[in-house]
Order: sequence, then structure tokens, then C-alpha cells
Amino acid sequence: MKRILSIVLTLCMLLSCAAIFSGCNSKTSNDWPVTIGDVTIDKEPQNIVVLNDVFADIISYIGYDVKMVGRSEECDQEFLHVVPVMGKGAAPDTAAIAAAKTDLVIADTTLGADVKSAIESNGAKVVTLDVPATSEALRNLYSDLGTVLGGKTTGKEKGEKGYEELLNMLSTMNTATSNVVQTVAYIYLDETGKPCTFVKGTLEYQFFNYNGNSNVFSNQAAPPINLDELKLGSPIFIFYDNENVLTTLMTDPSLANVNALAEGHTYQIPKKAFFRFGKSAEQAIFDMLNYIDKTTKGTPDSATRDYSVPATTAETTAAAPVATEAPAANAAPASSSQDDSGEINYTVEG
Repeated sequence: MKRILSIVLTLCMLLSCAAIFSGCNSKTSNDWPVTIGDVTIDKEPQNIVVLNDVFADIISYIGYDVKMVGRSEECDQEFLHVVPVMGKGAAPDTAAIAAAKTDLVIADTTLGADVKSAIESNGAKVVTLDVPATSEALRNLYSDLGTVLGGKTTGKEKGEKGYEELLNMLSTMNTATSNVVQTVAYIYLDETGKPCTFVKGTLEYQFFNYNGNSNVFSNQAAPPINLDELKLGSPIFIFYDNENVLTTLMTDPSLANVNALAEGHTYQIPKKAFFRFGKSAEQAIFDMLNYIDKTTKGTPDSATRDYSVPATTAETTAAAPVATEAPAANAAPASSSQDDSGEINYTVEG
């Protein structure tokens, strides 16, 4: 049976999620204790508080968000809306953390020593990790988060497998598109209101380019963009951070002939989605590819989603990995092919 790209991508994501969870549910006797940095954890944490949105995204992707009893304000992902907010990442509510019977807090290096001591005085361990800036650092972060939450054998394997499956899934979505390569761009505004884009060599640049099309700013060495390059490249599709970006572009008369602006081929995806390197980045790539495919086929209404409106439960379930640790030990391999009509046939073997 033929499937349009949106179904192809959804199935890719679900199969990827199943692969992450398969074979990762049996704990071993040598999982604990684990040591991360200078912190040793003697047994598996049950109640965790996460104070960094990147960490929360990855924890959700590898299926350990079921342990979350609290989060910082910065962890504003829609799929975490049921988790109580406990202050800011650098200044959390230590009383709320203690009241939740938290046994582990995961924070970044902005957490002060005094706050860390206050949390530890109430019986919780505190692990501080660096936000990754390279692919190798991201791989290590997946491994460390898996280890600290699931053990040095079971959890570490789950984290490492999650990283590999994320990249494999993004590559699969990348190649499941039309043979026609489109020109695209991503634009946001800096604090001064100057249009900017992702810089070559960064993780956010790498994740954006999983859309599989031609980035007109592919050689960008610094965030601020040259509007002459935008006019010359004249991308077919522009993705942007917020409405202020679109207003800035649309009110500049020198950009009137840029293809995406002239044709209305613009789509909002918040910049922070590309900096979260887990479930949110996965959703952003899905939405870009789906929008490009639907617009190319002349049916954009069913492709777009307003990011200012929370996704429905159905959308979140269909388009992103589930948070629970659902085993799928015999997940079948999948393959795709394209017929003469341009539609993609997606087949699950087995």
C-alpha cells in the first residue's frame, strides 16, 4: 500500500523508538554503583529533577522521562507539560525538590555551589554535565545520561543505542524524500534584531541539514547573514524562529523577489528545537520534511503545525518516540521505494 511522506516519516520514528527500547529492559547485577565525574550513585534513581532542557530532551528520547518529578522553567517542551516546574535551571526551588523525594538532580554547570550543597543536604545526589558542542560530546552525553539513570551496563547501552538510532532515523528521513533537491534556509534574529543563521561546524547546523536539501547558507562562518546572499540564493523554503523574523524579512523591500517570501513558502520552527538534540530536534526535522513534501505536492495545509499551539496527544504520539520503556524485541526491518507517481512506498518486512 502506498504511503505519503508523513506516514513514512512517522513509521520511521516509531520503528526507531522500538529499536532503542528492544533488548534494553533486563537489568544486570553489575549496573550499580556508577560514577559520573566525582559523583557516585549506589542504586538506580527513581525520582529525578532535570534542570537543563537539552538533558531533558535526551532523557525523554531514551525513555527515562518516566522518572522525572520536576524540571526547570527552561524545560518547556510540550511533552513535559505534566512534570512540575521547580524554578530556573541556575536557581531551582530546593524546597520543592526535597518535597518531591528527589534522589537525583541533573544540572548543567550554571548551577552554583551553594545551591548544589543545599540540594545535597536534603539527601539528593547532584550530577552536573556540560552542554555538548560537538558530535563526540553529544555521543558521550547520551552515554552518561543513560548510565546515570539506568546503570553502567544496561543504561549505558540504552544511551549509546539511543544516539545511534537518532542519527540513523534522521538519515532515513533525509533519504525518504523526493528526488528533487530544494534550496532552503533557516533564519533567526540575534539580540540586536540582526538576521542570523546556523554556523557551519556546530551541532545545530548539523541537525538542520538533516532536512536533506541545499542550505543556501551552507558555508556560513558567523551567525549574521548577508542579505545579498539571501537574495542571490533565493531559497524555495525559509524556516524561521518566530514571527518577528518573518516580519523583518517581509517588510524589507529588497527581499521581495526571494522565492520563499514571494510564494509564501515559510514555516516557523523555534530555534531552540535545533539545540535540544533529542526528541525536539527529531520533531523539527519531521516537520520540515513534511512541510516541503506537502507544499511541493500542493497540499500544504495538512503539513503545517502552528508551534504556538501545543501539539495534540495524537500528534505527539504519532510523530515522536514514546516516553515509556515499551519493548519491541522483534521489530521488523523497513525499506522504502519510490514509484512513478512520486509517492513513496514504505514496506515493513516480516
